[in-house]
Amino acid sequence: MEWPKRARTADWENGFLTFDKEKQLEVPELTAEIMERLAGYPLAGFHVKGYPVTDELLAPFAGHKSMANFGVEDGALTDACFPVFSAMPKLRILLLTGNARIDGSGLSALQSCKLDLLALDHTGLDDAGLRQAASIPKLSHIWIDHTAVTYEGLLAITGNNYIKPVSHVQFTQEQMEHFFQLQREKAKKPVQLDEQAAEECRRVLSAFFAEMTEWEQYMEQAGFEDAEAAPRLLAIWEKYVSEKPRPGYRPLGLSYSAQGTYNGEQFLDAEQITRNKLYIYTREKAIGFDRRFLMKRVGEGWMIDAVQERLDGWQRTGL
Repeated sequence: MEWPKRARTADWENGFLTFDKEKQLEVPELTAEIMERLAGYPLAGFHVKGYPVTDELLAPFAGHKSMANFGVEDGALTDACFPVFSAMPKLRILLLTGNARIDGSGLSALQSCKLDLLALDHTGLDDAGLRQAASIPKLSHIWIDHTAVTYEGLLAITGNNYIKPVSHVQFTQEQMEHFFQLQREKAKKPVQLDEQAAEECRRVLSAFFAEMTEWEQYMEQAGFEDAEAAPRLLAIWEKYVSEKPRPGYRPLGLSYSAQGTYNGEQFLDAEQITRNKLYIYTREKAIGFDRRFLMKRVGEGWMIDAVQERLDGWQRTGL
């Protein structure tokens, strides 16, 4: 069996070792001697599929200077393997799919790596391990399907706005979209609250609540057929709402509550979005219903731009 003088990639599967996708040798077992020999090549990529590679067998690759893409699929690796990979200065892709004994407890060894992609699907990766993975500075993608990671564990890493967990079956599309939404929100730079603006917004909202309650009380007596129903409401919109209802866009739909939709609103908090926009958070005191009003600076004053209700996350609704 003649080995090549040089090679850039090596792949082992089903008893055959293939160099550079061309030269193939029959190698039934990956012994320590063979791994030592492979580690002597200036490989950029090495992949093994379906062989019980142990942590000890990887030892010759520690400090490998040219390895960029390394994979052991369905092997017998444990978390003790990570120090070997941490010593590979050019390693960017690490594929460890199917190594069931890996739980992520050793991922702290990769903190100084420039690893970009890490595949840990079909392993024992758990929430604690995922947190360690999220602290690898350059890691952008991690595969987490068929692991012990919970949704609570996934949400715990939303503070990392760089990492993108890859999940097709572990979590639903809606759950992943929610994760990325939270990630985006946490990535936004906090803006210091303009207390004077927040107080002005609360004053505007208080006046809006009062006039809407008065209109709803009027509607309770007059009914929808009253000629003044829509004009009176439009006058309130003109005074307090920045976006006016018009044909084909946000059509005006009349509805009211006999008790008053905004009759029991309590102010909870304020959040500055930009210099000219902020959220005012409220809660309906009787049933604990949460809303947040997006306020927009218009000229010298503030007007209501939109409102969201907290159901399954914040969802936009009508005023």
